[in-house]
Amino acid sequence: MTFTDINSAILFISNAAVINYDESFALSQFCSILLEGKESESEGRDLVIRVRDAWDKIPENTKPIWNMLTEASGLYPYVDPEDLSQSALVRYEYHKSPFLKDVYLHEQQQILSIELHNKRSVVVSAPTSFGKSLLIEEIVASNLYQQIVIIQPTLALLDETRKKLLKYRDRYKVVVSTSQEPDSTKGNIFLFTGERVVEYEFFPQIEFFVIDEFYKLSLERDDDRAITLNQAFHKLLKYTNKFYLLGPMVKNIPVTFKNRFDLIWFPTEFATVAVDEKSLEITNRVKATEKKELKKNALFEFLASKDEQTLIYCSSPNKATALCLEFINYLKENNSSSFVIDTSGNKDIIDWIAENINPRWSLIEALKQGSASHHGALPRHLGSSIVDQFNSGSVRWLFCTSTLIEGVNTSAKNVILYDKEKGKIPIDFFDYKNIAGRSGRMKKHFIGNVYRFEKKPDQTELFVDIPLFNQENAPLEILISLEDSELENTAKQRLEEFNNLPKDLQDVIKRNTGISIEAQQKIIAELEGDLPNNVEMLNWNQFPTYDQLVYLLELCWKHLLKPGENKADVRNAKQLSVLTNKYSRLKSANALINTTINEPYWMELLPDEQVRIDKISFFILNVTRHWFDYKLPKWLSVMSELQEYVLAKHNLPHGNYTYFATSLEHGFLPSNLAALTEYDIPISAIRKLQPILNHDRTPEALIRLINQLSETELLKRKLLPYEINKIRQAF
Repeated sequence: MTFTDINSAILFISNAAVINYDESFALSQFCSILLEGKESESEGRDLVIRVRDAWDKIPENTKPIWNMLTEASGLYPYVDPEDLSQSALVRYEYHKSPFLKDVYLHEQQQILSIELHNKRSVVVSAPTSFGKSLLIEEIVASNLYQQIVIIQPTLALLDETRKKLLKYRDRYKVVVSTSQEPDSTKGNIFLFTGERVVEYEFFPQIEFFVIDEFYKLSLERDDDRAITLNQAFHKLLKYTNKFYLLGPMVKNIPVTFKNRFDLIWFPTEFATVAVDEKSLEITNRVKATEKKELKKNALFEFLASKDEQTLIYCSSPNKATALCLEFINYLKENNSSSFVIDTSGNKDIIDWIAENINPRWSLIEALKQGSASHHGALPRHLGSSIVDQFNSGSVRWLFCTSTLIEGVNTSAKNVILYDKEKGKIPIDFFDYKNIAGRSGRMKKHFIGNVYRFEKKPDQTELFVDIPLFNQENAPLEILISLEDSELENTAKQRLEEFNNLPKDLQDVIKRNTGISIEAQQKIIAELEGDLPNNVEMLNWNQFPTYDQLVYLLELCWKHLLKPGENKADVRNAKQLSVLTNKYSRLKSANALINTTINEPYWMELLPDEQVRIDKISFFILNVTRHWFDYKLPKWLSVMSELQEYVLAKHNLPHGNYTYFATSLEHGFLPSNLAALTEYDIPISAIRKLQPILNHDRTPEALIRLINQLSETELLKRKLLPYEINKIRQAF
């Protein structure tokens, strides 16, 4: 038997019940030929991975051959050392990490590890399964640098990293909140988003920094936080030129960037899992509504037949939530799942939801059925707990958005592309490959499956055009943060109009990082156009009246809200003002949910109580995460700066919105208690413990104090097992 192409070899391995000696030997010969060719090496590695997945089919007397091929392919984490020759064993041990216990690096990880430990700056583009993040932990474990900043795109990913790095707390203080100061007696690791790097005021002399998903520096990805990430990058480069930038599928980076730094540009397709892509597209020529139903039914039938961890990608939080609920109804109505899922691990989560959101919220029923939805509207700790249960097997089907796809490592055997949009924008090839990259996981699932209900986007290549180093089309909001010596001549010309503004106005605009210069100037013009009539609307501290809040938010809605920007289902500034006033009075999302459910307006609009509970619970949680936790405090801070500038300029009394903005952002907790939420501790647990928590102590000291309390003492204070477990995990 002979093999002449990779597809026939893959098909053979997949279909064979058992592989005999001759077949295995023929496969190994073909694999060896592939590994020797520069163009075919990746195919050879893919074949090794597929044989590893089919290990039980392989005759015992050929396994040493495949072990040698595994070693030859550079996949050292998969190698069985007892079957290696003496010389191969030396190479195997060479790939053992000297800093991480029992961890072996694959061939290309080892190359990057050496460069990083030689204090070279590295920019790597590699598939999701490459293991780029492992090298972050290895740097920390090596103690090479004492002051490290790690920027990641989502709070969920930062929390996952924090949990991994807890084991190094004897050598490093892990700083996760902008209110925390660094430790002067040991090293510090700052786990921040780009926004928090820009805001943070207490950095020591940073020695090394990491930017995960560095492609988000490019404005071409239409990421509204790209400006702030560039500003964070610029700020850190003032401390050090030692960095590690990592991301997937980047074709190239600016030449000016490469030339300025002594960096290693390392693009690679090296993967540690194989991926099979299969189409489940509905090709029937039918009406759009009928096609939608056919597609949904096909999905549900497919899911009910799969006894494997499966992520279902949906275009929005609303879609993920609705599809998850429809699926559990399908399961109950059809009784079609042919396997039993142990969902006992979900009980503590269910108890927390019942007490803190609503006992009839349908996510509870979903968790009982082994299903869940995951998106940015969920409280952070709840989202991370659902991912934990998915990885442990208590959740089998997880309906998710790009929040999970871009931000958290999961153990999904299968990924389903159900929708073709990201929000309202069609996903491109880069998004698609990012989604597909979540299937499979090294050492757990050798092969990942990607099932498409939509057409695969056309293949394109991503060039990361970093505005800091390619200033011709860089937004002015980035250019104003640069020193004159850093600006190119064309950029200086573009800044002439800004530089002609009064110095105090320039300073105000610069402090409002990431906010459109043009929008700020338009707001100032409107404020000045109605003086002194609007002084009463602007001159407030503490908490605003409804009229004062509406006045401000209508200005923000008009000038700061970008076309097509996510509004979390809020219709207009007046509705946001009503919700904000209620939230300020009730001081909890739980109270706001249950008050809203019983309002006559909603009872008339949604007479079915279960539908009302589900829709209101989702809506308020979404508004809380999107508006109260982030966007509204940012808007208030911007407006506080602008009104102070305008009123002071005209010698009129001005307000200060800092207290209100901070209160919203911190859930009406003191800042050091609010910082505990960064450690994945639910705000519900913090409120129960608030009477015994000193408002002057650091978050680390508070966590140590709480963890000294016995379970009996915590239960006496009415903490749920879920909350106690979260507290224990934080220490």
